Amino acid sequence: MNILRHIIKVFLILLFVFIAIGLDCRMQITRYSIFSEKISGPVKIVLLADLHSCNYGKGEQRLVNKIDLFKPDIILLAGDIYDNRTSNKRTSDFLHNIGPRYRCFYVTGNHEVMSGVLDSIKKDIRSSSITILEGQTETICIGNDSICISGMPDLTELGNNINFERYIDHAATKCNFNNFSIFLSHRPEMIPTYLKAGFDLSCVGHYHGGLWRLPYIKEGLFATDHPEECKYTGGIYKKENQIVVVSRGLYRSILSIPRFFNRPELVEITIWPRSYE
Repeated sequence: MNILRHIIKVFLILLFVFIAIGLDCRMQITRYSIFSEKISGPVKIVLLADLHSCNYGKGEQRLVNKIDLFKPDIILLAGDIYDNRTSNKRTSDFLHNIGPRYRCFYVTGNHEVMSGVLDSIKKDIRSSSITILEGQTETICIGNDSICISGMPDLTELGNNINFERYIDHAATKCNFNNFSIFLSHRPEMIPTYLKAGFDLSCVGHYHGGLWRLPYIKEGLFATDHPEECKYTGGIYKKENQIVVVSRGLYRSILSIPRFFNRPELVEITIWPRSYE
C-alpha cells in the first residue's frame, strides 16, 4: 500500500510539472534561416502576428526591445495585431514606435475587420508610417538587392464573393520574380494558392499555433475557424524553392482557452545568399 501511495505521489508531481511547463506563456523567439540565389547579402525580417493588443508591457515595450536587438531590415505584421474586444492603445503606441524606425508592412486580420472601426484602425496604422498591403506589390532595396513584398487583406474584409486566386494572381503580376518575393497574408488555409502564385516566401498567422501542442509533434491540435484543418498551424514549410512561415502568434490570455506547449512567439527570419548554405 505504501508503494502504491509513493507511485501515486510521484505521478501527481510529474503531472503537475508537465502541466506547469505546458502552460508556460513567456514569449519565445523563433529563428529561421532561408537561403536564396536571389539575395547577395543577408536580409533580416521580423514576423509578428495575432498580438490582439495583449500585454507585453507599456507600449508593448518587451516586443520593441526584442525587435531592436535583432535590428531587422523589414517588419511584417500578419494581421490581428489590433483586437475587437479590448483597448488598442498599447498596439497603437507600439506601431507608432516601430513604424518610423523600420520598414513595416501590414495586412488586416479578421479581428481588425470585426472591430467595426476598420477605417480608424487603418488611419492609425498609416499615421505610424506603416504600409498597408491591400493587393499591391511594393519593391524595396536592401543593400544591393531588390525585394518584392505583396500582400492581401483578410478574407472577411474582401467578402465572400471574390475570386481569391484571381486576387492573388493580380498581386503576383506586379511582382518581378527575378527578385526575391514575399507574400504576406493572415490566412494559412490559402497556402496552396500562395505557393501556386510562385512567391519565394509566404508569411501568415491566424491559427495561434493550434492552441494545444504536444512535445515533438509539429502541428497543433486545433485550427481557428477550421477545426478539421491543422496542416499549417505553426512552423516552417518547404516546397522545392518556396518557403512558408506560419507564426504561432503572440496572443496570450487567462480569459480564453490557454495555450499548451505553445508559447507565444516572435519570429526572426534571415535570408542568406545561397553561397552561405
